[in-house]
Amino acid sequence: MAIDKLFFAGKRPARYCVIGTGGVECFLRERRGLRRLHAVETSGWMNMNPDDGERLAAKLGKHAWGVFLRSDAFIFNVFDFERLPHGEARRRELAQWRLEKVFPEDTTDFIHAVLHPGGKRLLSVLLSKKDAVVVENWFREHSIRLTFLGNSTIELMNRLWAGKLKTFSRPSPQVLVELDHQLGMVVFQDSGRPYYIRKFRCDSEDGFRREMRKTLEFVKSNYTRTPRTVAFFPGKPVFTFSQPTAIWRELELRLMAIPAGVKLTLPGGE
Repeated sequence: MAIDKLFFAGKRPARYCVIGTGGVECFLRERRGLRRLHAVETSGWMNMNPDDGERLAAKLGKHAWGVFLRSDAFIFNVFDFERLPHGEARRRELAQWRLEKVFPEDTTDFIHAVLHPGGKRLLSVLLSKKDAVVVENWFREHSIRLTFLGNSTIELMNRLWAGKLKTFSRPSPQVLVELDHQLGMVVFQDSGRPYYIRKFRCDSEDGFRREMRKTLEFVKSNYTRTPRTVAFFPGKPVFTFSQPTAIWRELELRLMAIPAGVKLTLPGGE
């Protein structure tokens, strides 16, 4: 199987796993909502004890499955241009050219997706082939069909900002925050187009608050924007929030309720 052929390709499956460094969760998307089928704790991508692995394989069965990977192993770059050429192939060449100027590693070691959120902006998304193959090998070794490989942050961005949801009665959130294990992802958008993405590590509520404040100050200073609304997907962090609403008040962000359509794709919207 050529794993890069599955990257953001094809129709999103009804059955899929969400894989992070701390665990694997399996879901079935039904008409009335999202049903959680199984969960396994891990100490790395697909790194679990043999008994848990066999139980997970038995639960997945002979169905076709898709995978959304959390963003630990992904690298995101937002590129702005004075003008963009027509055609996906030419835009990809342009993004590759810009990437090679700023990225120190060999890009042939990565799966590279180039997304066009609109205007004169391109979003470059890199995933290490080594990490992708870990997932591919696990599915192949257990004779389970893998039909789709995606990224959880990109999927949330699509649902919130790319016109996939029609249930917002007001402008969509200006900031998306996704947490999982010790990883924090923050995406800032304007008119449905991401302009800044940051990853950070935190292992406490205070650490999360500090990193969010630092990120917001950076955006205000360097992009002359003052975000006011946030969508929060807490996932399964290694810490618990004692007063989550107080954090958003301190940061002067209004927490927006997530329409049900997002929860049909990924769990954890608050």
